[in-house]
Amino acid sequence: MQPDQPITTNIPHFDDVLGGGIPRGAIALIMGVPGSGKTTLASQIVFDAARAGKRALIMASFSESTATLISHLRTYTFFDENLLGGPIQVLSLRQLLSSDLTKTQTEIIKIARQHKVELIMLDSVHSIHDLSADAQSVRQFFYDLGTQLATLGITTIITSEAHPRDADFFAEMTTADLVIGLHFELRGVRQLRGLEVVKVRGAQPLPGLHAFTMSAAGGSIYPQLEERVAAELLGGDAQTQGALRVEDEAANTQMTRPGSITRHRSSFGLPALDRLLGGGVPQGTSTVLAGSIGVGKTLLSLHFALAGTAAGERVTYLSFRETREQLGRVTEAFAIGDQFHEAITRGRLSLITMPPIKVNPDIIADRLLNLLDETKSQRLVIDSIAEIEEALASSQAPGRLRDYLAALTSAFQARGLTTLLIKETIRAVAPTLDFSAEPLAMLAENVMLAQQITFQGQLHRILSVLKLRYSAHDTSLREFTIAAPEGIMVSDDSDTPMLHQIADEQETKQRKV
Repeated sequence: MQPDQPITTNIPHFDDVLGGGIPRGAIALIMGVPGSGKTTLASQIVFDAARAGKRALIMASFSESTATLISHLRTYTFFDENLLGGPIQVLSLRQLLSSDLTKTQTEIIKIARQHKVELIMLDSVHSIHDLSADAQSVRQFFYDLGTQLATLGITTIITSEAHPRDADFFAEMTTADLVIGLHFELRGVRQLRGLEVVKVRGAQPLPGLHAFTMSAAGGSIYPQLEERVAAELLGGDAQTQGALRVEDEAANTQMTRPGSITRHRSSFGLPALDRLLGGGVPQGTSTVLAGSIGVGKTLLSLHFALAGTAAGERVTYLSFRETREQLGRVTEAFAIGDQFHEAITRGRLSLITMPPIKVNPDIIADRLLNLLDETKSQRLVIDSIAEIEEALASSQAPGRLRDYLAALTSAFQARGLTTLLIKETIRAVAPTLDFSAEPLAMLAENVMLAQQITFQGQLHRILSVLKLRYSAHDTSLREFTIAAPEGIMVSDDSDTPMLHQIADEQETKQRKV
């Protein structure tokens, strides 16, 4: 191993968030309130290191015996009984602690040398604090211990029961090379966890709060989407507002030049609608399809997805509303039913279906982007974006909605995706709807609106294109129907009494505004 090579783990995205891993020979402090997952995360690091061929030492605290600690760790899949007593030694700090901290330090160094370890986990710092009322002496103890262990090439991981932003512990943090904060709070009836890299020397971590979950596999980290996308697009300049790497300026200009976007179109497979769009939506753009429940948005999105598979494209479909079986039922009454099942069977259509329960925006983004990269998809449908917007509104930072959506659409654009985002409108029946001030409508290149209106005592479905960036398009209203076996059928006729009435109502409303 090279002296400067960091210790890496198998914890999802942990090394990415740290900026490459845990610096070798560092003092790493993991801070969090009780129950936040400090011991679990530290133990995962130890077991991953042992599986990679390193020798490690776990020193349990006063509050938990070695037997209790091992019993707790056995519940996780990262635990490996065969590593105990060999690559991993587990001892109790109780037998080493002394009111003379220098003596305690000497004993820990002695054991580290004896077992030839590369990694030591001290769980927890309060075991040391209990021995001395002098905070400065405790800080000096950790500094001296870490320095001596570092000279031996040993990395020290210490857990501490404290809030990562508690000012009382700022002085203690100065002795650490790496400080990881685990946030754990109750929001309403939900427990919310997060991980923050408060400090790391010699690396560029992903800043901000990242989603952190606990399961049978242990801890998992899901990077904050905004920071992840900023790092992907801007690299080392990600923290400078508006920064763009010099070498990417020409490429970025070429990518966003309207002429390069409008060369190719993505069809809906519906001739009249494609004509309304000037041949289809420009490839590589995001389209919002807004409308109320029951107007036919899901069926229209399935037409769009299957038009992509028919053109030989790979398509990903994320649904919060229907399961795979329910989507199959939506299509089976129409001609696209066989096409739907064939596209799935041949791997042209990848489905992600999940109930809209406890939606975490960063976990959704991570799962989605990973699948898009794995499948090399060219089209994406999200039905609907409302579930993600609502999850953001109830998250630890509801004000991040616009930045999140901007990062999401930027990530899609960077991957060359043609995206259809289903958006719910509040009013089911309306002559006019205006959501132009909503963040998603402003960020997406294209906006389509599907409405239900009443005319002569009956409901009619109306489709219009509100915005189509980089391209001319037909601005007239079109009626569409849903019937077997064709599915959605869009009329070419824009000159009907009903459409004239709607146009007159819209014009009257505009004059009042």
